[in-house]
Amino acid sequence: MLCYNPNIMDEIGVVRSIDGVTATVVVEKRQTCEGCKENESCGINSDGNEKQTIEIAALNIAGAKIGQMVKVTAKSYTYVKGTLLVYGLPAVALLIGAVFGKYILAGMFKAVNPETLSAFAGFSSFVIAFIILKIISGKIEKKTENTPVIEHIIEQ
Repeated sequence: MLCYNPNIMDEIGVVRSIDGVTATVVVEKRQTCEGCKENESCGINSDGNEKQTIEIAALNIAGAKIGQMVKVTAKSYTYVKGTLLVYGLPAVALLIGAVFGKYILAGMFKAVNPETLSAFAGFSSFVIAFIILKIISGKIEKKTENTPVIEHIIEQ
């Protein structure tokens, strides 16, 4: 009997290629993708009448070989953290920068329109947030606890 764990996302797919300890697994699109407005832009491929698929890079701890059907597991909180980081950090930076520009910089530069300073500081902090995200994402990608894992081989 399988137990449902909301903190883990499971996918079933076929190993397409292997590179060291990492395997590329082709997974069919889920039915939950049907009504998603990001359906065409999320990286899911479609070749005419073929089923739509996505490729996942996963640690091959089960020792799967090319062509085998496998179960890939990923922690869902990893995706939630990533989403919050990608959308939350720039939004917060924009707001803090705009408030800083309106109230702090406006007091320092009285000859300049406060709304102009607010916009400049907001967009500047927004760009800085994306630079910080680029640096952070490089470090996060190297952590193995954020990587999907091939748990076991379903079909030989």
